[in-house]
Amino acid sequence: MRYSVDWIEKAPNVAPEEQATIADLRLFLADQNVTMHLREKDVFDYLTVSMYPLIEGLVHDWWTIFGTRDQQFSLLRYRAGFAFPDIRFQFDGSTFEISALQLTYANPDVRFWAGASETMTREEAEQALSGLVTTTLEHLKTEGVIGTSAALRWARVVDSRAAPEEAAFCECAGALGRDPYDIDVSLSTLIDEAAATFSDEPLNEFLAGAKSFDAKTLLDWIRKAESRSTGKSTLHGLTDVAHDVALKSPARKGERAWSLGYRRARAIRKHLNISGSDRFKSLKDITRKFGASHNFEPAGKIDGVRALRSDHNGTVSIHLRDHGSSAEAEGAARFSFARAVGDVACFPEPSRSVINELHFASRQSAGRAFAAELLAPIDEIKSMISDGHDVITIADEFGVPTVLIERQMENAQRISESCET
Repeated sequence: MRYSVDWIEKAPNVAPEEQATIADLRLFLADQNVTMHLREKDVFDYLTVSMYPLIEGLVHDWWTIFGTRDQQFSLLRYRAGFAFPDIRFQFDGSTFEISALQLTYANPDVRFWAGASETMTREEAEQALSGLVTTTLEHLKTEGVIGTSAALRWARVVDSRAAPEEAAFCECAGALGRDPYDIDVSLSTLIDEAAATFSDEPLNEFLAGAKSFDAKTLLDWIRKAESRSTGKSTLHGLTDVAHDVALKSPARKGERAWSLGYRRARAIRKHLNISGSDRFKSLKDITRKFGASHNFEPAGKIDGVRALRSDHNGTVSIHLRDHGSSAEAEGAARFSFARAVGDVACFPEPSRSVINELHFASRQSAGRAFAAELLAPIDEIKSMISDGHDVITIADEFGVPTVLIERQMENAQRISESCET
């Protein structure tokens, strides 16, 4: 993302911080000017807006933007009455994605066209957003407008970013959708307890996924699951398999998590000699294939977690939630187990992480793509389609829901591109 800001002196506005930051703004995504718009019959390649509401919103939402998952933000929430394009962004823990959508206003008629999308690393996104903030705050200082809410908040954010432990805590609060500078003792204690169990990205994904649930109950379930006999959860040999597969199919620079998931699924099928005709029709079929003993069994029932991946002393355990006894629950359990195997295959270094309901989160995305390609390989689906079978028959053959087959078909092109050598 690139931008240019041309300040307008002595622009009319009542609020001093807004009046001092009126500017002609240009934003570029993938080198396309997404602030270009049609106003009545004239085309403009810039927006005249106050920069202050924009940067005030960004600094107050900073820790939520980079801490939470599965939440999309739009710059429209910061426009403060100015016409602004619908520029949306979200962070999955690995990749920051930003795009511009088509939008129209009435009275006067203003149209923004659908623009390009751009993906960035976290570092690139932080540099771009902090650049907008500091550029605006420096201009405010030049204009003699100091002590604003944005300036005070940004100073706190900067101090927190400079202290790794404090920054991690702030992101945890952001993952829960809370302001790290205004939380009570109970929430602070919860974050500390979660941080004693998880770390790095798995910590954020656990907390972000726990927003709609009782996180303490989830942590209690995790402790109880891990206290069971190891024979009920250990997958013998999976750690070595995951490391071998990672060497044969290494991660690519800038690769999306789902792309890694598809490739590692194909690589692990090849490594374990799982042929195209092989099917996982039962939970026992898939658990045995990945090294579980005959004593393997799900842990107790819980809402908010599908499985727990837990590594200890060179072995990996998968604590599978009890999904229930129906045929549908059986299929869901197989998919959840496959997602947990995918977490090990895609992220083989020792870890503790949950499989949950998040979608736009890097590890969840990788595991979900892995599970889909492991259980229902797209090449096999294509072969059955060419033989005249429909989605219902194909889903029944693989023992998966029809929606999984439909998603595989929709993603066929990107699966192929991901797995290209």
